[in-house]
Amino acid sequence: QQGELNSFLWTIRRDPPAYLFGTIHVPYTRVWDFIPDNSKAAFHASSSIYFELDLTDPYTISGLASCQMLPHGENLQDVLPRELYRRLKRHLDYIKLMLPHWMTPDQRGKGLYADYLFNAIAGNWERKRPVWVMLMVNSLTETDIRSRGVPVLDLYLAQEAERMKKKTGAVEQVEEQCHPLNGLNFSQV
Repeated sequence: QQGELNSFLWTIRRDPPAYLFGTIHVPYTRVWDFIPDNSKAAFHASSSIYFELDLTDPYTISGLASCQMLPHGENLQDVLPRELYRRLKRHLDYIKLMLPHWMTPDQRGKGLYADYLFNAIAGNWERKRPVWVMLMVNSLTETDIRSRGVPVLDLYLAQEAERMKKKTGAVEQVEEQCHPLNGLNFSQV
């Protein structure tokens, strides 16, 4: 029932009111029906919408991609223990083999190919920092693969805000997301 849903919406009482909404980085279709009407109403009533990062900005996307890379000349094989690297490679080979079976008919109907999808998610994995490889591997599940092509909630809301001609922006820069993760040592990862 709508009245029983947790809204993840905070209201800052001022004129006009301001709202803070906690989103989740999952396909919006998994959570949209569970977002209460008061959160949706606040979104529609707002003239300006600010996100964690601007996922509609190509510079944000390229910045996120480049921050994930090891320093020039380094490869994951150089920084991971040999056996862990071998297990990771075997796992990614398995994922690549299974990907065509995990994809939905709808994804195939939209022209999404397994090789393209694998490269979009795991391409250049041998050059990525361990923390980003860990996050990548965590997203290489059958459930996550089946939802590829559906925007995450943040991106869906950003696209809706643009479509509604709302002012949009970001509260963080790519560096503010990357530096803390890249600063973790190997044992923390």
